[in-house]
Amino acid sequence: MAFSQCFSLFLPVLVIFLLTSSSPALSEAQSTQDLIDRVCRQMEEYGFCNNAFHENMKTPETDYVGLTAIAIDLAIKNASNTYDYIVLLAENTTNPSTKGAYMACECAYGIVKSSFMTGLGYFNRKDYAGMLEAEHDIPRTQANCEARLSTPPTPNPLADRNRQMRMLITMALVTGHEIPQY
Repeated sequence: MAFSQCFSLFLPVLVIFLLTSSSPALSEAQSTQDLIDRVCRQMEEYGFCNNAFHENMKTPETDYVGLTAIAIDLAIKNASNTYDYIVLLAENTTNPSTKGAYMACECAYGIVKSSFMTGLGYFNRKDYAGMLEAEHDIPRTQANCEARLSTPPTPNPLADRNRQMRMLITMALVTGHEIPQY
């Protein structure tokens, strides 16, 4: 009888331990900075990622859903601004091969922007799998622009914008993959 009483007292403690040590839902109780660190350590520039999240958080505490919203918003803004900049570059160049590269980038950034807008629609409906599917090819699409502009001796006026876009894309995808799928 003593064993069964001891076991019945121990069982709830064991269940709580197992749930807290392995449940993704409970691990979300981590601090916002822990979540940001987990994401930003996967970026090519930790500081850019960390600053982007902190400068755009509306409250000091957020989860992966909030971080994903920030990343998507920043990615859409960056893609839109870069698209507009590429249009200006294309209008002001006379070199046919450079103009062709800019036009390819214009197309790529149009697709990046459109894909993130589609992903945002899914995100707003809490269809995170649909969001990830809509955003799946964005890294490859954006990389096409970088590849077109990487041929020397032309200096690449989009180098910094492409670097930032790469990180924003990765931030959106990493945070999106961390949202529990129900």
